Amino acid sequence: MRTTKAVGMWAGGGFTALALLYLVVLSVMMVRELPFPPQEPFTTTFHAIMILAALILVPLWSAVHLATPADRQVFTLISLAFVVMNAVVVCANRFVALTMVRQSPGLGRTAGLEWFQPYGWPSVMYAFEILGWGVFFSLACLFLAPAFHAPGLERGIAATLATMGILSLGGALGLFVGSTALLGVIAPLAWGLGPAAATVLIMFWLRARPRDLLR
Repeated sequence: MRTTKAVGMWAGGGFTALALLYLVVLSVMMVRELPFPPQEPFTTTFHAIMILAALILVPLWSAVHLATPADRQVFTLISLAFVVMNAVVVCANRFVALTMVRQSPGLGRTAGLEWFQPYGWPSVMYAFEILGWGVFFSLACLFLAPAFHAPGLERGIAATLATMGILSLGGALGLFVGSTALLGVIAPLAWGLGPAAATVLIMFWLRARPRDLLR
């Protein structure tokens, strides 16, 4: 019982901190009018934040699944599966960027490297990134929302998750129609402020869960 709540609280706190750090770094770039895609040290910072954020969602979603009443766990289980899929593709993109993309120029092997860039379009790895956050994460939020239907806090969580899910799909649509400007507007809300707000609400919800419902 204590383990489920403890894992959820620690994972939620970690993700919230990472989301806020992402927004702070992004704000610093905007204030300094730095170009995008980012240059070092911002590039490595963003990669590290996104890897950790995608991974830490898995234990957070797992805790939510175990803390949810059995009659609604079908929603949390489906949602958890999509969170895992998001973590796989996002981490793949960022790991390739930190290794192959970073080292290839020094090795004199840059032919076709543009297809593996973590940012910019067209790029195979950037498409994977948006597949993760724009499709898998969106579906994770939309499937998790029905698990929260009680009045009060749960309704607030459900509304926040539904909004994030719709915005995330908008990000995927932006890439589909080739609008990077739409992605730039949606990203801070769908993958920054929105998840941070939802996570804080979920942490309050986990803290208030009766012990007999936690496993």
